[in-house]
Amino acid sequence: MGISDRHHFAWLTDALVSFERQTGAFAAIGQRSDDPTLWCVGGQQLDPSLQYVRDALGSRTTVAFFDKFPNDVSVVEADLNDLRRLPDSACDVLTLFRASYFIADPGTFLAEARRIVRPGGFAIIDWLHGLSDAPVLDLRGDPRYGRAPTPFTTTYADPQFLADFVPEFEAFIRHVNRPPAWANVERPGAPVPLCARVARALGGGPRRHLTRAGYLDVCRAELARAGKHLIEPALMELYFKVLFRHARYFYRQVHKFNLYLLTVLEPIGKQETWRHS
Repeated sequence: MGISDRHHFAWLTDALVSFERQTGAFAAIGQRSDDPTLWCVGGQQLDPSLQYVRDALGSRTTVAFFDKFPNDVSVVEADLNDLRRLPDSACDVLTLFRASYFIADPGTFLAEARRIVRPGGFAIIDWLHGLSDAPVLDLRGDPRYGRAPTPFTTTYADPQFLADFVPEFEAFIRHVNRPPAWANVERPGAPVPLCARVARALGGGPRRHLTRAGYLDVCRAELARAGKHLIEPALMELYFKVLFRHARYFYRQVHKFNLYLLTVLEPIGKQETWRHS
């Protein structure tokens, strides 16, 4: 996201502060564990949101970073799509920030994440809808990561998100239905010719009629046509229960079309009574 980093990390931190105020879950882990452990997949440094989680877990917390292309000796080389070599029940909190769109096989990833998280722990994941350069539903982003194209593949959504965060989804959907004149929805990031921009500013250009009620159906269909994945509750609930949701559409801050959803996930079948500790 580049220039959006500050806004993204501020949103993540504020959302996680809200979760902790509601539940006290991080503090409970720190109180009951001799070695609270935070594992950050797809991350290589302690950004403000991770700093908050570490501090909330307590001063004894150990932090480890895992990335497919480590740029520091302190980062463990690990592909988020191949976590099999990581041990069972190894961390209290597993995070995946700004990388969930790289998930190639959602069921495999969710199963591995559940295996790695300790009983009573959490996975915290954010999910991208739209792209920085265009309000599209099929994740057609294809950035170069590790000097090779790495397509955006997977996202998550559920009806509760759409009910709880109406302004965020409505603002994004308005742009999906009528993108700004400068946004190229066919080739995100490519400039729109001046004549086309003028025509669009005068009322021409791409038009859709997507509604919030139809969002999940259309998103599912467009991702499927592109060979990509929308994780939905039926799959998520095989592995995790969604304990907390938050959402933010970043266009207002930076004129980028990134709608991000945040989930705090409790592994199914591995719960402890942290709510009562």
